[in-house]
Amino acid sequence: MPILEAPEAKLDLHSTHVKAAAEARGIPTVTKIVQSGGKRNTWLTFYIAGQEFFYARGMLLAQGSDEWDRIGLNVNHDASLLIAHKFKCKQHLSSKGFSVPKGQFFRRRNLEAAYASFKDFSGPICVKPNHGSEGRCVFPNITEEAWLKTAIDRVAARFPNILIEESVTGEHFRFFYVEPEVVGIRYGRPCSVVGDGCSSLLQLAQAKNAERAERKLPTHPQFPIGEAICEYLERHGRTLEDIPSAGERVFLSGVSNATAGADSYLFWDEVHPSYREIVAKACKEIPGLLYSGVDLVIENYTVPATDDNYWLLEFNASPALLSFYYPWQGKKVDVAAKILNLLERHYKTT
Repeated sequence: MPILEAPEAKLDLHSTHVKAAAEARGIPTVTKIVQSGGKRNTWLTFYIAGQEFFYARGMLLAQGSDEWDRIGLNVNHDASLLIAHKFKCKQHLSSKGFSVPKGQFFRRRNLEAAYASFKDFSGPICVKPNHGSEGRCVFPNITEEAWLKTAIDRVAARFPNILIEESVTGEHFRFFYVEPEVVGIRYGRPCSVVGDGCSSLLQLAQAKNAERAERKLPTHPQFPIGEAICEYLERHGRTLEDIPSAGERVFLSGVSNATAGADSYLFWDEVHPSYREIVAKACKEIPGLLYSGVDLVIENYTVPATDDNYWLLEFNASPALLSFYYPWQGKKVDVAAKILNLLERHYKTT
């Protein structure tokens, strides 16, 4: 495939942070255009220990031809097949003694069996794609059979495999792991507003978007005030016209992704260190995983971990970096520098 140097090409924002971290270490970088399948993609490239790497939009490849004539393989390639299959990954981790939500896996051709799974759960249910990312088509806190069917249909319309699992309760976190340890912790508060006693939920959501527009953080874009929020509120007995009391926090979404309006806070000392230890141990149980964004729910993050107060949700082989540079609140973490340090250690010893 044609690969051309293009020093004037614009890098994505993730890559600019990797470029800055590389240059701070005296590692030269080159911007290249890769033409493949009729598309032109821009990559940041650099060498460490004689190995060329390509980076773009969270994906890090080690250059080298393979049987499909790609640029190279993801540095997490050996781990990617397992972690991409959410259900199998959770089964694997459960067998190693880690806490995960109990769930069931269904193929799109077996929708009747998926519908019938409602009876197998005693509490709220979450429906999501078995291979999905960025919170797309994730429906948490389902308590009614009719809504379960609707959620299953929506996932099945876009994805071939469906994961139905218990909807666990707690705070949503992403732990950024760079072998051999966790280096950053992001707390994602699902989209919410706080009442003032006189403004409607719609007015509060519009004010929240106005604040986001003013701050211009790339990780906190304005969120759509539309069907998804209305449906979420309806399932909780509310509408956009409701006026919450002063100081009352009302959630507009159940997912902690930035695209759904979540706020990102960077924590460290606030979170009990036992959770860092658990995430690091879990990552080491996934062969070939060098770094990852690990999502989990913690019931009370200030107390030590037990077998029943946290749940590992998923692992990401190409984790986004930006939430650790542009938090709503908290001290940024230079995760790109941590990744480069990892590459220097790993590839000098292989």
